[in-house]
Amino acid sequence: MKSHHAHTEAERVATLRSLSLLDTNPQKSFDRITQFCAHLFGCSISLISLVDANRQWFLAKTGVEICETSRDVAFCSQVIDLGLPLLISDALEDDRFSSNPLVVGDPYIRSYLGHPVTSPDGHLLGTLCLADSRPGLFDELHLERIRYFAKSVEDLIESHTQRIEAAYLAAHLAERSDRIERANRLFAQAEKTARIGSWELDLESSKLTYSEEGCAMLGFNKDARIELNGALGMYLPDDRPRVEEALRKIVEQKGRSELEAEISTASGEPKRVKVVGEYLTCGEDSSPKVVGIIQDITESYHARLALQRAADYDALTNLLNRQAFDRSLSDRIKDFRRTGRDFFVLLLDLDGFKDINDTYGHLVGDLVLREVSSRLGEAAPPGALIARWGGDEFAVITPFGTTNREAIAIGDNLISAISSDVEIAGQKLSVSATCGFARSGEALVARELLRRADLALYHGKAREPARTHEYHLDLERDNRIRQEAISLVRSALVEKRLFAGYQPIVQLGTNQTVGFEALMRLTTRSGETLTATQVLPALLDPLISREVSNRMIDYVCTEFPSVLASQEGVQFVSLNATEADLLSRDYADDLLAKLALRKIAPSNVTLEITETMLLVNDPSSVQKVLLKLRAAGMQIALDDFGTGFSSLSHLRDFPIDKVKIDGSFVQKICIEHRSRLIVQALIAMAKNLGKEVVAEGVETEEQRELLLQMGCFYGQGFLFGKAEAPSGIPTEQADERVPKKIVRKAA
Repeated sequence: MKSHHAHTEAERVATLRSLSLLDTNPQKSFDRITQFCAHLFGCSISLISLVDANRQWFLAKTGVEICETSRDVAFCSQVIDLGLPLLISDALEDDRFSSNPLVVGDPYIRSYLGHPVTSPDGHLLGTLCLADSRPGLFDELHLERIRYFAKSVEDLIESHTQRIEAAYLAAHLAERSDRIERANRLFAQAEKTARIGSWELDLESSKLTYSEEGCAMLGFNKDARIELNGALGMYLPDDRPRVEEALRKIVEQKGRSELEAEISTASGEPKRVKVVGEYLTCGEDSSPKVVGIIQDITESYHARLALQRAADYDALTNLLNRQAFDRSLSDRIKDFRRTGRDFFVLLLDLDGFKDINDTYGHLVGDLVLREVSSRLGEAAPPGALIARWGGDEFAVITPFGTTNREAIAIGDNLISAISSDVEIAGQKLSVSATCGFARSGEALVARELLRRADLALYHGKAREPARTHEYHLDLERDNRIRQEAISLVRSALVEKRLFAGYQPIVQLGTNQTVGFEALMRLTTRSGETLTATQVLPALLDPLISREVSNRMIDYVCTEFPSVLASQEGVQFVSLNATEADLLSRDYADDLLAKLALRKIAPSNVTLEITETMLLVNDPSSVQKVLLKLRAAGMQIALDDFGTGFSSLSHLRDFPIDKVKIDGSFVQKICIEHRSRLIVQALIAMAKNLGKEVVAEGVETEEQRELLLQMGCFYGQGFLFGKAEAPSGIPTEQADERVPKKIVRKAA
């Protein structure tokens, strides 16, 4: 077995050395592949490594200066030994490489992806490999993609081999007749196999001669007389000047040149060809010549274009993908620094698209994305660059010279184009978009410019969807406050410093506690207790709010028996829902399931919502959730009543059992006539509609008495107690009809 391996290794090395690739000068075709792979895969190192007997030598390299390493430290040697692709997520965690000098020293390789490269006859030559100092950069999807680029390297090696063979045959055309005849036969076979034809130009007569395969490729009769001008006329107008210039330099410099160009054959067929020419000095009895080859590369060229397009364009929308957009943005920034001409980056996020996906499925969602992409392409100004940024988000780079006012107009036009109903199979689907944008700047890199546009988009979606929003410095302060609040809440969730505080809801006439509202409270690491209002920016994040809501439900379900038993006459506990809760398809089922698990009747729970939650893009989904909970016996309370919009229509259209008058009105009823009139009107309106009324924010005895006179019989506020953990809820029952006057400040 060992001798067989040695014999196989010897054959492999012999094949590698026979290809005349080791220790050659850089070749642009190979260099372009490593450069493109580094851009596409987002890594710092990309190599074409040829593994010799005791070393690896880099045929092409991007990201390193060295030309070779010893084989015993080469990652690529493992690929050759295994004969299979190799993916390493973290070299420091891999026993094979953890002490490798290329891992513990420069270039500090952590991630590696290598694919075998073979010769035309199947011998392993080396690898196309990617590496980076960041761990976990590559995955199985990258492994599938690199296979195509490795095949391109093999194709180039095969072309290199054929070119050497063809050049070798051409260089010996003047040998003795028997060897010429044999060489011509071999050359003709190679030409036909590789779609390569040879040509010769007599510089004195301008007579151009093609081989048989060359004539067939260009559509000429093999006996036809071809003049130089006629051959040059086959090249398309955009390419002919380059061909003429290349020929002029070959003659003047007595050198060599190669290029790719488009031609139209004698029969009118378009083709892409590669042309190589070299000056040939002849003897005294013959004139100087230019000889070379012409190769039909039409198929490989189109395959290359298709590969490029697949790498740069989103398959669903046919817009640029994120990687191509990033490269284009970096190029725009370089141009901006050179010319000083402004441009803007716009980010658009679809509003209501998640509802379409959830309701109609992803296939319909894909059709909507295609239609939106088409509309963006039509509405964008000439010269703008559009990409699918990810999911239902799109990115746009405006033309150079765009003004701030024009950027706003572009954003508004794109939103307007998106906002028309999309009709699919007779069903009209409503979708809109919000836009955030940022202006180019001398010191800005692509990542920062995108971050600013995304920050403007985030704040726009939270405050005023379906509009165009500009980045400004005030957003940084708001974002810092938001991030600090998110960090505070996340740490409290992880460290279990978040708890439910229960504030009593009392019957104003008797001071009897009838229920409790469960309010979120958290304790900081320094021991300070914070309310939900103090960390509100974090609770506006859908993921955070859902996690907090789930934690609160768990607490209430666990603590419900002790809270209910704390005072005689307690009938219910109120829970606060968030917008993210009401838009979640599984919220109602999860809540009812948790109550059932603890044997808590839904009739003993009140769900509190605010009017702003009823103003979402999809109110029907919210209505379904509330109706499902209402049907199970749960009561629904409309919190902060009087501060929202269209209160009457909400009381009519949604299953509301109670209204809670906002404390900002209640606290002024004794000192401000207008607030007193508003509260009186709200109480009357709710009672006429058969809704129970609860006054929030009651802090003084005067407020309690005035509310009773107005016909409000239930209240909540510091007059009756602040929110307490279950252990802090008073157990004694107050029998006095008129409680002691209490005025407290918020904790």
